[in-house]
Amino acid sequence: MKKLLILLICIGMLASCGIINAFAIPDKTFHGEIARTTETLYEGVTCTHISLGADSKYKQQEFWVIEFDPRDTKLDLQVACGGQYTSKLMTVKNTVENFKEANKDKGLVPITAINGDLWMVAYAHARIEGKGTEYNGCKDAVVKHELTIPRGLDMYNGEIISSPHTAAETPYEGAFDAFGITPDGRTILGTPTLTIKMNDLTNTSVNEVKLTGLNRLPADKAIMLYSDKMAADNAALDDAYEIVIDCDYDYVIKQGAVIKGKVTAICKEGDENPKMQENRLILTARGARYIPKVEGIKIGDELEFSFELKGSKKDNAIWQEVTNIVGGHMILVRDGKPQTLTDSNKYPAAIIGNTEDGRVMFLVNDGRQSGYSIGLMIADMPEICKALGFQNCFLLDGGGSTTLVNANELGNYEVVNRPSDKFEDGTYGRARTVVNSVILSYIDETLIPTEAPTTTPEPEVTTAPATDEPAATNSSSEQTSKPKSGCGSTVAGLSVAFMIVAAGVIGYRRKDK
Repeated sequence: MKKLLILLICIGMLASCGIINAFAIPDKTFHGEIARTTETLYEGVTCTHISLGADSKYKQQEFWVIEFDPRDTKLDLQVACGGQYTSKLMTVKNTVENFKEANKDKGLVPITAINGDLWMVAYAHARIEGKGTEYNGCKDAVVKHELTIPRGLDMYNGEIISSPHTAAETPYEGAFDAFGITPDGRTILGTPTLTIKMNDLTNTSVNEVKLTGLNRLPADKAIMLYSDKMAADNAALDDAYEIVIDCDYDYVIKQGAVIKGKVTAICKEGDENPKMQENRLILTARGARYIPKVEGIKIGDELEFSFELKGSKKDNAIWQEVTNIVGGHMILVRDGKPQTLTDSNKYPAAIIGNTEDGRVMFLVNDGRQSGYSIGLMIADMPEICKALGFQNCFLLDGGGSTTLVNANELGNYEVVNRPSDKFEDGTYGRARTVVNSVILSYIDETLIPTEAPTTTPEPEVTTAPATDEPAATNSSSEQTSKPKSGCGSTVAGLSVAFMIVAAGVIGYRRKDK
């Protein structure tokens, strides 16, 4: 008994040091599975590629599963867009490359990334004036020019970028869900809301106004607020009543934030749309019942905006702590239970979720390519996700947007899957531009600049004897900061673990004798 206890303690210590890693993906194969390979992208980050044959229950499929523990302090998980404004569409690969360059002083080196949220497309939701577009019976124009913004509630590195799709933005297709990450690596999937209230601190005759949304389409019968992260202008129609508020500091919209600024311009019906600039807010009202709520505001008034991010009663506390959120839809597994879906469409999919023990998984499935991968039927996704170990998960954007990008051995970024859009020569694999990406990085502390000392330190006095031996080189930080393309480090770690355990067994056997 004593011997067993010692062995268990040894194994526990090795596991806590990261030498023994437990992964959620089960060893049990799927029906018709013809190949499965697992690659270690970085210590504790794996990429498993699974191929199903045409005779599979799910037909011919190619999909990849990324798995990692977001609580690992060496890792960083963020949602990001590709440019200055979130309305700028960009491929996942280019977004990752821009993210790496922008965050090099923070030591962030991307390992892997997938596409994120859906967005308001011009042919349907963001219906452009004069284009005659129609969607679900709605023909009314919404914007003067194309405006691509996320459909869900999204937050990038602590700043709320958009509130969820609102009922005012026709056609409304129900509530959108969100996947959130806290700074310490806890994750949550749910349907949070963002409440925005505005008060005029100068003119008390203006009543408090509850706004419709943040960085949403400038829809009729709504009052929207726009931040300096959305677009150069909001493309509002001429009937909009717009108020420009400039702040004298770099504001950040987040849970509990209170932002103040002064009104510097008011643009009435027929005026040119105001342009966005740094540290500016724009308030846009449309509709006979909504414009009067803000008409009492004057140039020079000081306005105050408050923001409250809320979840359900059971998960409200964690939603108020999250710093990164990506929107999505169609929950596949909730609290360990596969959801019942009847959609028989075969769909290339990007899925994100967590496991029962708190790990995060990305799933990317190729589709719409006969003879290679036809795409999972949406009705089958809950079953497959549950089998892979998801406790909670939902769909991100999919179809031609489905993209997985990994770092290669040279530190360059490659599209791993085969997107369903075609190149000019007719072959599949052209990556589509998307509104945001979910990026997993490792933290290389050697890249983080250190401040130079303000005074010259006194030279250290040492009594160590002189030696002709060369100084020892510590390369461990360099070795652990580079992405790993194989499983060698894990195998080596396990070998050491088994040697230690075996030594313990032999030692106790000798003692017993």
